[in-house]
Amino acid sequence: MNDVVRESGLSMGGVYRYFPSKADLIIAVCEGRGGDIDGEFPVEHPRDLLTRLIAQVRPGGDHARLSVQVWGEAAVESDLAAKVVPVHLRLEEQLTHLFGVDRIPHDDRDAVAQVALSAVLGMAALVAAGVPVDERRFVDALTGLVDPPPGATRRPRARERRRG
Repeated sequence: MNDVVRESGLSMGGVYRYFPSKADLIIAVCEGRGGDIDGEFPVEHPRDLLTRLIAQVRPGGDHARLSVQVWGEAAVESDLAAKVVPVHLRLEEQLTHLFGVDRIPHDDRDAVAQVALSAVLGMAALVAAGVPVDERRFVDALTGLVDPPPGATRRPRARERRRG
């Protein structure tokens, strides 16, 4: 908060007038970076949504560090988690919806969406730590894993292999 006060030129009271808590300030900074556009999700291919999210944490940007800090703080600050988790769950729900049943079986889509979004957060952590990441290859690899082309052969899940 001291950094925000110094950079904004406002007093501590002035900052808290607009943002009653650190969680509110963080949410305001991150607003519009949850994959939605003007509060709504566009109808798009899952790859497009993942590409937009990955672009926000790309090498050379500041959002990767912010993302890692937000999630780190949310892990120990319940008031921040209470604001961040619903945004994440809404994004996860949207990604689940975008995976068509012809691509991913219905009962797997929510888990696949969770894995994909976790990979984006993992990329943010790598970028924030200075690990070289090839954004295009990351997008290609991630979307190839979580959204195979229609008709692609998927390995049967463990319970399907046992029955077979």
